[in-house]
Amino acid sequence: MGEEKKVVIDTNIFISGFGWDAKPEDVLKLLKQRRIVNYISIEIIEELKRVVSYPKLKFSDLLQNRILEFVFFYSEIVAPTEHISHITKDPDDNKFLECAIAAAAEFIISGDPHLINVAEYNAVKIVSADTFLNLVLKSH
Repeated sequence: MGEEKKVVIDTNIFISGFGWDAKPEDVLKLLKQRRIVNYISIEIIEELKRVVSYPKLKFSDLLQNRILEFVFFYSEIVAPTEHISHITKDPDDNKFLECAIAAAAEFIISGDPHLINVAEYNAVKIVSADTFLNLVLKSH
């Protein structure tokens, strides 16, 4: 199969993959099969911890812990050194670009229009779960 793809998976993909299945869940399956390697930063971890506990999601404590354990188990932690301020509409999303650059990732997989509209940043392609799955499944 060759080398697995290096990716940065946005928080919303993890939330959707655990909460609502569909395409984000298929991305998480690729992660489980070690066909892709996910990279995270401390800032992404902090966001994930915050988001899984949002009351509106109604995720049980058990599910919150399962999501965090899954992300830790299937991810490599990197420490971004470059500060990026490319995304101005939602500056908080720049942490995904910073992580991807630090990891030399090929893709950011996201459901966030602020990120997806960027499309590409320094050779990192920013795609939806659906687009990513089409690319990966076509190449195998």
